[in-house]
Amino acid sequence: MARIPVLGTNSDGLDELEALKSHYNQWRQNNTNMKEPFFAVLRAFKDKELLKDLDEGALRLYLYLGFVSNNETGTSWHSIQTIAKYFGRQTRTIDFWIQKLSEAGLIYRTRHDKKSATTFLIPYTDSIINVQPVKKREFDDQELLNDLLESREQLAAVYGEIIKVYHVFHWGLDQKKNPDINASKTNFLFIITKREDGVLVGHRHHLRKSGAFAISQLHVDDVVIFESPFVYKDKPVSGIAVNHMNRLRQKDSMETLMNMMRDLAVADDEILLQHPTAIYGLIEEGLEVEEDGEEDPTETDEGGED
Repeated sequence: MARIPVLGTNSDGLDELEALKSHYNQWRQNNTNMKEPFFAVLRAFKDKELLKDLDEGALRLYLYLGFVSNNETGTSWHSIQTIAKYFGRQTRTIDFWIQKLSEAGLIYRTRHDKKSATTFLIPYTDSIINVQPVKKREFDDQELLNDLLESREQLAAVYGEIIKVYHVFHWGLDQKKNPDINASKTNFLFIITKREDGVLVGHRHHLRKSGAFAISQLHVDDVVIFESPFVYKDKPVSGIAVNHMNRLRQKDSMETLMNMMRDLAVADDEILLQHPTAIYGLIEEGLEVEEDGEEDPTETDEGGED
């Protein structure tokens, strides 16, 4: 039987293959340009074997919840009856699927001041969030850290238990991308929590009132440690100063910060003590910053820190 060459006339099929790839690419671009609603399923869903281990019905329900959830908050309010009607199943089947998703740590469902229960999608990979104290603080002091710790402890059911607390610093840049004492510094508290399923969450609070504070070493090759003025569990918080080129406040440095969080989550004091040390304090009160070191001859910086 003759074949109508709808997708091309090349006998080896290359035109068809190129057409298929081009079609998919344009389809994605069209949907992006039209801002069509979508639900992202990360590759980690397969790598963590959620795709393999989930009951088929629970997997279908997870996709359904993703499509009907608010794209910003991951929340939806579809009732068991509504979901059962969509799938043509009994409500007890939907209850079973919900139980499986809850056990997998993918959703949380509760009834709170609403006639219909609220379903929350739960992140299944590590994440970084910016946090603020419950009460507005005048200074970046111990009360600030205590406030942040207390609020994280109260939300342990969401984020997991606190496993580490760090103080992270790096210098800002001048126009030639060299460390600059007068440039805006990156300086933040970093609380790491861990859920029962192993997912890490880094809680970052920028110390915006600590612009006059710095470490005593301007050029940091990789990592320098310092004793932070903050205290956690009756011990000074470990301070981690990194090379100024990491620019951990930039969005494109998220992967660097994420990997740093994973390393710090398993680091112990002996590992950190292998690094050089510096002093952290107020520059105006006599902190001497060592400026020895080779300058980076790189061209001017076209982007600023957020």
